Amino acid sequence: MGIRRVASMFAASLIVFVASGAQAESSRTARVQAAMERWLADRAAVEKVTGVAAYISFGDRGPPIAAFAGRTGADPKAPPVGPGTLFQMGSTSKSFTAAVVLKLEATGKLSLNDKLGKWLPQYPAWKDVTLKRLLNMTSGIPNYSETEAMSRIWVNEPRRDLTAEDLIMLAYPTAAGSLPVSSGYHYSNTNYVLAGMVAAKAAGRPFRELVRQMVIGEAGLDSTFYENGTYPVRVTDRLAHGYFDNPSCADYQPNCAQSWNLPLMGRDVRGMSTSWAQAAGGAIANAHDVDRWMRAVFEGRVVPPKQQAEWQALVSTKTGEPIADVSAEDPKGFSLGLSKAILGPYGAQWFYQGETLGYRTLYVWFEKENLMITLQTNSQPAAEADKLHDLLGTIYEIVRDGAK
Repeated sequence: MGIRRVASMFAASLIVFVASGAQAESSRTARVQAAMERWLADRAAVEKVTGVAAYISFGDRGPPIAAFAGRTGADPKAPPVGPGTLFQMGSTSKSFTAAVVLKLEATGKLSLNDKLGKWLPQYPAWKDVTLKRLLNMTSGIPNYSETEAMSRIWVNEPRRDLTAEDLIMLAYPTAAGSLPVSSGYHYSNTNYVLAGMVAAKAAGRPFRELVRQMVIGEAGLDSTFYENGTYPVRVTDRLAHGYFDNPSCADYQPNCAQSWNLPLMGRDVRGMSTSWAQAAGGAIANAHDVDRWMRAVFEGRVVPPKQQAEWQALVSTKTGEPIADVSAEDPKGFSLGLSKAILGPYGAQWFYQGETLGYRTLYVWFEKENLMITLQTNSQPAAEADKLHDLLGTIYEIVRDGAK
């Protein structure tokens, strides 16, 4: 299971709540706040969520809206969620890895057309896979976070710090057996851990340092953090508690009757090592910084134009083949750590919902309105119980007039 694949993030459309007459007369900020409190009251028991944060920005068309509801944990004495509260970003931080690789390409350190064998010859089974295919999920490489071995580590060794090499070996074929090899598009966190290893080798510096300089530092993100392993107390003290409540079976559990992850149910995962995610989604941030980073990405302020075009070049999640854009016939696409889909009545939008074992970070970039909506919350429920996109749809209906 791990970080849930992007293709299943949204249903056919987003559900819109109808604001009451009293809310319609209040300010947009108050209406957003009321919507968040209402959503939390409705979903707390179902999704095991205790708090939610929102950040809505309108470019140069007005001040942003920051709103918060609930508490940072299930303890009644837990502090309220606020501007300083951090959440794990999950796969929304795959964009960090893509940015680092593209920046290195722009300076001639590597190329997206480089094959893995050039940089990581220790993995000959994957020697012909290009960096581009790693980043757009068409490599065919299996996903380590869907393995029984990964689940056993989560359950039995939750504080164990894993290396990138440890993660790769969970998916690498051996004489004793191998995981299914896919064709076309297949969401695999292994791809991004490999990409992070290549970036580190090409730059001659640890990937952690590359993220801190090329992403966090250059973008001026003051509430974003990246570690390969355990985070320092100064970060974890600001991190909301996270709750795992997902009984779904892992991808590599054929004829599954009970998930390998069932012992995690109800666990507060805040103290677990995030080393299992690393370059595939191990960053921590608040909603404001997620907004600032993704705006910089979509506004073309991170890499040169050539790399920007590569960054947003889509493949179909249905076929794995390149597409110019999403369409009614082919409604979901993936580029390099970014996702685009037709979101029901809202049309084609760039979005991502990243997840770790107890956290969700969701953003949607409404490009035509110059509107970015980011939500963060502190649980991972089963896919059918996940209604965070409903809240986003509600907020969009409240703020869209001011974004035009």
